[in-house]
Amino acid sequence: MMHGKYETLLLLDPELGNEGSSVLLEKFSGVLEKNGGQIIRNDDWGVKTLAYPVQKQVRGRYIRMEYSLPPAQVSEFERNIRITDGVFKFLTVKLDQAQDKQEQQEVE
Repeated sequence: MMHGKYETLLLLDPELGNEGSSVLLEKFSGVLEKNGGQIIRNDDWGVKTLAYPVQKQVRGRYIRMEYSLPPAQVSEFERNIRITDGVFKFLTVKLDQAQDKQEQQEVE
């Protein structure tokens, strides 16, 4: 099955702390692997001040997940994010395969 590369940016409740954020990341990683995906990279950008209040909070923790997943499973992954407490917002984008190949050639 063909896998696409995706990136999801999560905005989490800052009150979760490092431990709570790690638990959520493990949960999301498990969902990805159960659906035939693979984590490429997770970046924790830390707690930042938001431009406007989200759910009455003025700060939020940003986490960027980069992964490969069959396209048919992306909606199931997003559904799991949507029903999870502690996630304020999220955004998923499909990464360009051509750019990925170019990056690999530059490394070699």
